[in-house]
Parts: sequence; C-alpha cells; structure tokens
Amino acid sequence: MATRPPNVANSRGTDSGAGVACNLVMDYGAGQAPGQAPLPYGGGNPPQLVANPWADAVAAAGAGQGAGRTSQAASGGVPPGAAGMAMRGTVIPTAPALPYENVEPPHPPTATQFSNVASVGLLRNGHLIVFQRQPMYELLEYDADNKLVRSFDPDIISRPHGMFIDKDDNIWLSDQQCSTVVKLNSRGEVLMRLGTNGRAGSWDEARGDHFFNEPTAVAAGPNGDVFVATGHGGPDPRVVKFDKNGKFLITWTLKHDDNAPPAANIHALAVDKGGTVFIGDREAKNLLIYNSNGKHLKTVKMQNLICSLYVDSRDQLWMTAGFDGMIMRLDKNGNVLGWLGKEGFGANEYGEAHAMTMSPDGRTIYVADTVNNDIKRYHRTN
Repeated sequence: MATRPPNVANSRGTDSGAGVACNLVMDYGAGQAPGQAPLPYGGGNPPQLVANPWADAVAAAGAGQGAGRTSQAASGGVPPGAAGMAMRGTVIPTAPALPYENVEPPHPPTATQFSNVASVGLLRNGHLIVFQRQPMYELLEYDADNKLVRSFDPDIISRPHGMFIDKDDNIWLSDQQCSTVVKLNSRGEVLMRLGTNGRAGSWDEARGDHFFNEPTAVAAGPNGDVFVATGHGGPDPRVVKFDKNGKFLITWTLKHDDNAPPAANIHALAVDKGGTVFIGDREAKNLLIYNSNGKHLKTVKMQNLICSLYVDSRDQLWMTAGFDGMIMRLDKNGNVLGWLGKEGFGANEYGEAHAMTMSPDGRTIYVADTVNNDIKRYHRTN
C-alpha cells in the first residue's frame, strides 16, 4: 500500500495540528494529505497562545527573563514554560518534594522526533505505550530498558488526547478532533469504537444521538464500566458512562452553573478502586468528585491547573499540572502530599505535564510532555 511522509515535524512550543481528516482515519495511504505545518502551541486557545513561545522562552533563558516577559506581555498572551510562570502566578506546593530523580527516558524512532506526546501508559508486562500526535508513529511500545519494540498501525486516531490501559491490557484512546473513543487490544486490533466519527454533539440515547464533543480522557471503574470525559472547553462538558461492552448507562453534565468564564474544560478523569470518580476542570482548577452513578460528592478548589488525574496500583491519587510544570500526589480530598518538576525546557522541566503513569511498585514514573515533545522518566531514590 502506498504511504505518505509523516506530518511536518514540529519544534518545541508548537502544536502539530488537528491531524488527518476524520474520513481518512483507518484508511491510511496515498489519498491522505501530508499534514499541516506546525502552529504556535495552543491553536485557538488565546490564554495559552503566543506568537512564538519557544523562541521567547529561549531568549528569556539566555538574556534574563525580563526581556522574554516583556515581549510576552506586549503580545497579550501567556506562554507555556518558565517564561510564563510569574505571569500565570503558578503556585508551588508547600508539601515535601517527592523522592524521585530524573533518568534516561525513551527516545523516538530513528530519524524522527516525538510530536506533542499526549499520554503514556503501562502494560502488565512493564512495556510502555506512548500516544503522540505523529500520524506515522502515533502509538509506540517500549520495553523496560527504553528499547522500541514496535509501532502500531498508523492513523488509528486523528488527534490523540487521552489514553487509559485497563486491567486486561486493552488500550482506550480518545480522539479530540473526530470525537470518538477507540478500544484496542494489546496487539493493536480495534475492538470497539464509541461515538460518531467526525460528528461532535451531545450524547442523547433517547434520540439515538451517539455524540461526544472533543473527548479528553477515559477511565474504567473496578467492575469494568467505562467513563469518558468530554468537553475540551466546548459547549457540552460532561461525563458519559458505559458498561464494559459499550452499552450506554448514564451521563451527567459538568457545565458551570453561572456560565461565567472560564468555560468548563473537562480535561482529566480517574476512577479509584471504590468507584469514586475524580474529574479535573482544568482552567477553573476544580477537582470534582462524584460517585459512580453521577452523584456529586465534593468540589475541591485546587491551586494549580488540573491537566490529568491518575490512580496508581495502591489506589493513591496523582495529578499532573500541565503548564504549571509539576506532578503531585494527592489524598482523596485533593490535598497535595508531595510534588516534583518545574516549568522550562530542560531534562527535568515541563512545557506541559500532560499525563502520567507509574509502575505497580511505585518506583518508576513516566510523564508525557506535549509542549516539550518528550517523555520524562523518574526512578524513586529510596
């Protein structure tokens, strides 16, 4: 079958774009366009968009951050990375630093580079799955020694966003652009698709409308029920719940009652072993806690962006703070128990800490960085 070159490689601080057209997903070949040029990171999201955040950050790092901040302020935007830390008022937790050190991470396939790494997850055999916005290599598998095992079939998803690996090693992927969720087995075979490819809207079972609106995250409960967070700043933020076979069960809205800005951006989702559902409303910095039937239990106002949520093998709750450049261990009430990381472009710095995963023994952490186009890997030091 004829193939095309991968999308144009994007440098740090840029967004690789929306991905292939939804009607070309699963139909990889000569008919597809080569992909759009990279854009300043943030696309149509003015609060995070600047003319050239990477160039400004580099200039700031080399010549004192005052110059970089002046140019950003003049542009009216807030950059990702260290140059925007003071402008955003990033809060550093008072909790202790976590006992982890940055170590050698996985590297992209030869002669390529990572492209907006959206998520990471671990199979039961310890192999790492990397989900990135590079159509030719959007889903990669690495062994525990960082060796690339394989690349899955390309273009399963148009615009990668969230990934969840369940207890049976099934890989759940959310497609932000085409508004679908895809379930694969560990061999990469498609088992299920939820949503309507290329159609965004509200899920209404009574009307037969099987629509998501930019799904961002997927998680499974202890009995196998599947929860999908949908609403990447769009008009219909909500959670949709299915049984393990994809049968619709319930849905609940997460719109802000007062409709005041910022609009709800339901960017994070995790379910603990008791079935409690934790949801992150990113820009509002609200941690929303529900039971598995959609009953609201608590809203916790956090001090940092909630980019992703993760429940580890010991049922502990974790959070990545996106542009705030940190990962945090939380208790079930949202209190920060420990943290690590900082904003910037170095080996242990984040453009955007987008998602994380952890080995069952808690000794290794992987973090996906969408802006710095890389993966951070940590080992516990004690």
